[in-house]
Amino acid sequence: MDWRRALWFGLAGSLLVGYVLLHTGLLPVPTGVDDRRGLRVTDCEETVRGRLDVAVAESFAQQYVGLSRTESLADEEGMLFVHDEDGERGIGMRNMDFPLDVLFVSADGEITSVETLDAPDSPLSYYVTYGTTSGQGRYVVEANAGWSEARGVSAGDCVRGLPR
Repeated sequence: MDWRRALWFGLAGSLLVGYVLLHTGLLPVPTGVDDRRGLRVTDCEETVRGRLDVAVAESFAQQYVGLSRTESLADEEGMLFVHDEDGERGIGMRNMDFPLDVLFVSADGEITSVETLDAPDSPLSYYVTYGTTSGQGRYVVEANAGWSEARGVSAGDCVRGLPR
């Protein structure tokens, strides 16, 4: 094998190992999520159904890591993922120890769907075959599983306090 072929295989192997380490959460990615925001969920006629204090994830790295390796959330805590425009959004439960409610929210603040993702039940699902869901929106809000049902929050309700 000549040196060019060995270099190519070495580079390809390094990229593959790096991808696997990043994907499984074994490679730390600094996120620096410092921005927080208070959100109100209403029936769209301003009757408040619930409030959340959310960390705001805007950059790719912040959104990729999300709540991975977070041990727990307080009852009124969550995370807000901000995108540039409405579209199909996917969320994965990579490296999570607890289940989540995932609210997909349109650019005008209307909840388009609410999904619940269970926590992984094995090391394999924790690192590799984690649960995923998708929905339509510009924003995605994550909260503790059961938060939406306990407050009567569903598709058609509105989220107030979103960044524009």
